[in-house]
Amino acid sequence: MKQDYVTHSGTITHVTDGTITLRADGSCSCDGCAVASLCNKDSSAGEGENITIDTPEARKYTVGERIEVSATSASTLRATWWALILPTILFIGVTLAVRLVWPDSGAISLAIGFGALVIYDFGLYLCRKRLAQKITWRIRRL
Repeated sequence: MKQDYVTHSGTITHVTDGTITLRADGSCSCDGCAVASLCNKDSSAGEGENITIDTPEARKYTVGERIEVSATSASTLRATWWALILPTILFIGVTLAVRLVWPDSGAISLAIGFGALVIYDFGLYLCRKRLAQKITWRIRRL
């Protein structure tokens, strides 16, 4: 049965007022995950990856504690919308609009469509912190 949420377990390595950093057990298989870029992953620490999540409940946990974090299905759906569905609609819409206005545009319409994606991705990059705060994480002690 396929899970409709993203789950990682690991040991807490750092706690602040609004964030928890945990070293995930083993390697995180985030391939194909729409929220992977919002997890603030860092694999430079060796075994497992460090994942930093924003949560108002951070002060309830201590360094060294074992936890499991799960992004809710609504959060992954929202991330899928912003990372996959909306850019696809934007690319197709811009490309078709250019073709309708300028029927002989040929490959230029594709280039303009990709240009719109570059601008969209830049805007998404600028808003990444705000979007990351909208991910709802469930934390469970192990």
